[in-house]
Amino acid sequence: MVTATEVQTLEFRIVRQVKTDPPLTFTVEITYDSEDDGYLVKCPELDVVTWGDDWDDAVESLLDGVELVAESLVETHNRSPNLQDPRLRHAQFIVRLGGEEAIRKILGL
Repeated sequence: MVTATEVQTLEFRIVRQVKTDPPLTFTVEITYDSEDDGYLVKCPELDVVTWGDDWDDAVESLLDGVELVAESLVETHNRSPNLQDPRLRHAQFIVRLGGEEAIRKILGL
């Protein structure tokens, strides 16, 4: 006998374009997994992936991750300017914003 289990997922995606020259796009993908009872959150432009038990925890974790990755990329670039990383322009923009509330606004959270 085969039984089926229903698994529900909730997916939410925010795409924001920042008017810079050239424009920058930031994407936030939030997926709820009922099997793991939590939220997986991604910002592909900066290769940030985090997890939270609830929506607010997941968003806070993403904001922290984005800020940490951006600061690390900019610091690495400052020490070794010849190293190229496709995430650098996004990271520099995030660092210039200067705080979680500004990052939250840019990401649409």
